[in-house]
Amino acid sequence: MYDYDLNLVFTNLESAQAIFDLPNQISSIAIKIESPDLAAKVKNELVTVLGFNYNLKTWEEANQNFFAALKLEKLVMFIILALIILVASFNIISTLIVMVVEKTKDIGILKALGMPSSSVRKIFTYQGMIIGVIGTLSGAFGGIFLCWLLKKYQFIKLPQDIYYIERLPVSIELWPDIILIVSVAMAIVLIATFYPANKAAQLKPVEALRYE
Repeated sequence: MYDYDLNLVFTNLESAQAIFDLPNQISSIAIKIESPDLAAKVKNELVTVLGFNYNLKTWEEANQNFFAALKLEKLVMFIILALIILVASFNIISTLIVMVVEKTKDIGILKALGMPSSSVRKIFTYQGMIIGVIGTLSGAFGGIFLCWLLKKYQFIKLPQDIYYIERLPVSIELWPDIILIVSVAMAIVLIATFYPANKAAQLKPVEALRYE
C-alpha cells in the first residue's frame, strides 16, 4: 500500500531511539482494543487518568478527512437513490391516470349510484400504494439479498493501487439506512397517488357516463 509504505517503517524500539537520538524515550503509544467502537470511551477514560498533558486521538479522529468523504458520498448516494425513486413514481402516476381514463364510465356509474368522492379517491390511492409497496419491498429484499451474498462471498475485487483493501466491504444496517430509504420510497409513492386519485374523485357522473 503506497501511502503506508511511503510513511511507515517497522523496526525495534532500540533502533528507532538511536535513529532519532532519543535514548530511553518514546514519542507515542498505540493502543489496540477488542472493539473499534469503544475507541471514544477508552479515550475519555485515558483523559481522566492521564490528564491533558498528552495528545490523544482515536482512529476516527486520525482519519477525519477519509470519514468525512465517506459521509458525503453516502449522502450523495441517498439523494441519487431518492431521485431514482421519484422518477419511478411517475410510472405509478401514468398507470393510475390511464386506469382512470379506462374506468371513467365505471366511476360515473358508481358515483351515480351514490358512491362518495372520498371512496373513489381511496380506491385509486390504495391501488397506487399496493403497486408501490410491492415494488419497494421487492427492491428492498432483493437489495438486502444481494448485499448478503456480497458480504458472504466478497466477489467484487478492488484495485490495490487505489484502495487500501482487497475486497468491497458490506455492512447491512437496518437503521437508518434500510428503514429510511424504504420510508422515503413509500412517502414518494403516496404523494404520487394524490393527483390521479383526485382526478378520479372529481369526475362528475353526467360527464363520466358520456364515455362509451
